[in-house]
Amino acid sequence: MRTIKKTPPRLVENGRVVEFGAFEEPFRELRLEEAEIFRPGVRLPPSLVRLRLKEWQHFGVIHPEHYLGMVIFDAKFMAVSFVYHFDRVSGGMAEHARQAPGGKARLAETTWRGECSFTARGYSLQVENNLEAGYHRLRMDVASRRGLPAISGEFRMLEDIGRYQPLVVVSPFSPNRPLYTHKAACPAEGRVTVGDEVIELDPGRDVCLLDEQKAFYPYRSFWKWMTFAGYAEDGRLIAANLCQNSIADDETYSENCYWIDGRIRLTGAARFGYSDADILGPWFVKTTDGTVDVSFSPQGERAQRIHVGPLLSDFRQPFGLFRGRLGSAGEEAEVKDLFGLCEQHITRY
Repeated sequence: MRTIKKTPPRLVENGRVVEFGAFEEPFRELRLEEAEIFRPGVRLPPSLVRLRLKEWQHFGVIHPEHYLGMVIFDAKFMAVSFVYHFDRVSGGMAEHARQAPGGKARLAETTWRGECSFTARGYSLQVENNLEAGYHRLRMDVASRRGLPAISGEFRMLEDIGRYQPLVVVSPFSPNRPLYTHKAACPAEGRVTVGDEVIELDPGRDVCLLDEQKAFYPYRSFWKWMTFAGYAEDGRLIAANLCQNSIADDETYSENCYWIDGRIRLTGAARFGYSDADILGPWFVKTTDGTVDVSFSPQGERAQRIHVGPLLSDFRQPFGLFRGRLGSAGEEAEVKDLFGLCEQHITRY
């Protein structure tokens, strides 16, 4: 059975990953550039190790009539950022995306402190991480372009880890090659303007999903991922995060969990059923221990394919509604048309 461990002071020490597994809170020190990721006892210069590191912070804001998705992603050979708005009433979508040479994106070392940013002409996305004070602040200022509306504003994701337990997992691609992730589902407050429409975020109603990841992916990799959040009819905030990826032993090491009223429960391995030929068709996602059983009906998607020589990122991210069940006998929650995402991503980088 997977258990949640006390978080060590740092993730990497003397070139070695201190421990794999699920942890109580995000690490305060990672020191990933010191990891001997290629061979034990062979420590390369930190600058070379960092070239293999892929890292991002992704946020998704769920409002009854709107969804806002945004990311800052540093793949080292290139940087990517996007901000998009989906109108849940009309079905309309507006996306602003930018690509830049490696180094253009700035990522914080940890979510306890530090900033993330991506700026380009007519485009600015900034993240202030202050987990010590219980929030992540996002500011965006994206100009109208090619008929797309401007998107601007500021909001805070209220991540009080005493109230909303985070998912913090370190998984092994190989004995000393880690995947580190921190995920959470928490209330959001603030204001975002899309074109002429002002979206007011109410922390008693609206939810923000955080997906932070720092990983030394193998050259060929993949993942299937889903997440959703919202309030059940009884007023409890419920959410889930399931992933099937390149980690060999996904019963022991995974980022699979669900939350009921802020309390986290780890689950077994995740299994995804859908058609590669029809990504916008129905999806069915279950865990091997039976604690999550949901279906997903896409309403739209964000997709991007980047192919440069031997490098590939083939990204499909449908968004829509989940239905089904979380939990087991004695602690169950019905999932009834809660908004979220699924994702298929195939990489060579």
